[in-house]
Amino acid sequence: MKTFEEKFTAWLDGALAKEEAVTFEKENPSLYKERNDLLKLRSLLKEHFGCAELSHPDFLAQVEREASRRRVGRSWLGLPRLAWGGIASLAAGLTLFVVLIPRGDLSNPRSRYVAEVLKAKTVNPKVTTTVNSQKDMTNINLEGLHNLPADKDLNR
Repeated sequence: MKTFEEKFTAWLDGALAKEEAVTFEKENPSLYKERNDLLKLRSLLKEHFGCAELSHPDFLAQVEREASRRRVGRSWLGLPRLAWGGIASLAAGLTLFVVLIPRGDLSNPRSRYVAEVLKAKTVNPKVTTTVNSQKDMTNINLEGLHNLPADKDLNR
């Protein structure tokens, strides 16, 4: 279904079908004044601002040269270049992912180091720390800390 603006524009241009035009004119009788004003404006524009010949013969050639330069500029960021750029970015991302992300079975904590302990000292003198290093495992025991509440239990 056409909107009012579409019907109005088609009616002004004379492109509306006869049946639709008759119905539109019956529904909107006040639009005749606007149509007459538009026809006056069109005739005034044709009288005073008609097509003028260009006085300089090289002007058209200059316009065509500038248009061809613009076409070259537009093709620089055209769809094919953007597609190839996207493919290259995706390939670079996948390469970095394969090279930089560690692989292996991380479900078994003994298969590799998962974390590295940098410091095992506390500022609280009541808390003591002991570090027990075994093959493939390091245990850090903290004694003197308060128990965690049940809702903060880390074993869940």
